[in-house]
Amino acid sequence: MKKRVLIIFLVAFIILNLSLMLAQGNESQTQKAYNCLEEKVEGNCDSLTLEQQIFSLLAIGQCADEILDDSNYIDTKQTAQAILALSRAGRDTSDAEEWLLEQREKPANMNWLLQIDSTEQSACTIESDAFSGSASVTINADKTLTLSGATTCFDLYGDDYWLKISPNCYSEEFTISCDKSFLTNLFYKKEGLTIYVSGATHTASAGGTTTEQVNSFCFAPDKDSDSCDYEATLWSALVLNFRGEEISAYLPYLITMRDESDNLKYLPESFLYSLTGDFKGDLLSKSKTLPVSNNKYYDTALAFLPFHGETPDEKADAIDWLSEVQGNDGCWNGGNIRDTAFLLYSLWPRALTITGDEGPDCENSGYDCMSRLTCSDAGGDALEEYSGCFGADICCTESRPLENCADQGGEICSSGETCSISTTEALDTTECCLGYCNAPSEQTECELYADGTCRTSCYSNEDQSDYSCASGQVCCVSKITETKNYWWVWILLVLIVLVILGIIFKDKLRQLWFKIKSKFGKGKGKPSASPKGPRFPPLRPGAPPQTPMQRRILPPAHKGPAKKAPQKGKGDIDEVLKKLKEMGK
Repeated sequence: MKKRVLIIFLVAFIILNLSLMLAQGNESQTQKAYNCLEEKVEGNCDSLTLEQQIFSLLAIGQCADEILDDSNYIDTKQTAQAILALSRAGRDTSDAEEWLLEQREKPANMNWLLQIDSTEQSACTIESDAFSGSASVTINADKTLTLSGATTCFDLYGDDYWLKISPNCYSEEFTISCDKSFLTNLFYKKEGLTIYVSGATHTASAGGTTTEQVNSFCFAPDKDSDSCDYEATLWSALVLNFRGEEISAYLPYLITMRDESDNLKYLPESFLYSLTGDFKGDLLSKSKTLPVSNNKYYDTALAFLPFHGETPDEKADAIDWLSEVQGNDGCWNGGNIRDTAFLLYSLWPRALTITGDEGPDCENSGYDCMSRLTCSDAGGDALEEYSGCFGADICCTESRPLENCADQGGEICSSGETCSISTTEALDTTECCLGYCNAPSEQTECELYADGTCRTSCYSNEDQSDYSCASGQVCCVSKITETKNYWWVWILLVLIVLVILGIIFKDKLRQLWFKIKSKFGKGKGKPSASPKGPRFPPLRPGAPPQTPMQRRILPPAHKGPAKKAPQKGKGDIDEVLKKLKEMGK
């Protein structure tokens, strides 16, 4: 009994240890990353840079006090990032927000155009405090304009269809009146690029008035500069939108300047998708060809920051890539604190409980997380007291609005065509392509046969294949990495259990073995010999026990030489065989 109890205890102990081994072996890569980051940050905030502190606060809620102590309000971008992190931690950021708004500047490299239009030929006037008198504008039958009078703030532009506003008058308010029904609105553009409509179109009847004013700002890089900085404006607009500030004045600059070669590395589409709900297709297309800067880890985190409630294929591909390049310690990019923290916050965010007074979860309460502008367009209100939204999203009382595919800037691919990016849901289709539709024949050999991607150069985690791409590109395929496998643990576990079961039931297994052996031994070879020792007849009831009889041992008889048996002749043998043959008939 004691032996059996000891064996059962041994079995339980081994199974428990193997379970722990399996749990550690199958520990999620996300948990490993969080463990790695916490080991590097906890107790070490004083030795980290401000940037490392900010992203550590976003991911794991560490270093809030150190950020407040180091806040000198010098760098605009880092101040904006600090506001986002401190807000997430429930800290007061009013001083930082006030300083941030003081760094606004007027963009100097944009063209602002005033449009005045009417269905009839009309005579109009423009008045402003910027000049005495008024500017006279005639709307001709062909929609061109004629300008006269006080023209200090205006010049004809674009084959005389618009009025170009002088930069000196960007802050001025203009009052327009016409003798026929008319409309006015503002456009903005950069030389040689697309013209964008700014804000709403205003209409008035004959003799009525409309008011237009250029409302455009950017942010300087620091407190000592008076020029625009694109990256600082991206982060500042994102954070101010999250904090409930009006951000429409920053969008013209951000949209107009996004195609500048120096600004492409900041991945502006990520910010603009968060701020406006547009540019999703452009962002997903760029996410397939990262990096845009020299750091793919940071770019990946930034690209998918607006997709907390969405799971496009590109996001799944990014997560697969991150699982392949994750370090043995759980961190990424050689243990880089900032990159690891940003990836966790962007792709696997966790709610923080450091303030102790978090409100109810937004989505669990039946509401939806989205950008403040998207919420406003949906007719919803922001629920500031609710938690669970990440990035620049806020909790909204309305669900995310669903538009037709064309209204989203997409198209429905024909049968046989494939979308260049993952499709999204629209009001009129579940597969709205925000990229462009490809016929199968248009795919390269690299995409068709190697499941690769055509790039100008391959990433460090890719190999170059011989399959063809477009001119100037090479075929890049993911390197084959050895995946972690724990099948041997399961085999070891099964073997140990079988050995223990064999020990416990060894007697029954021995009997079973003898039965199997005897079954296979029947009818083969010579019959088994009788058991050794004498055999006795059964005793009659009441009969005395019999004494075994002693066998007499006789001396060996003298044997003479063996006589040779006479051999039969061949004729005799033939005769015997003949008789046997006849008997068998």
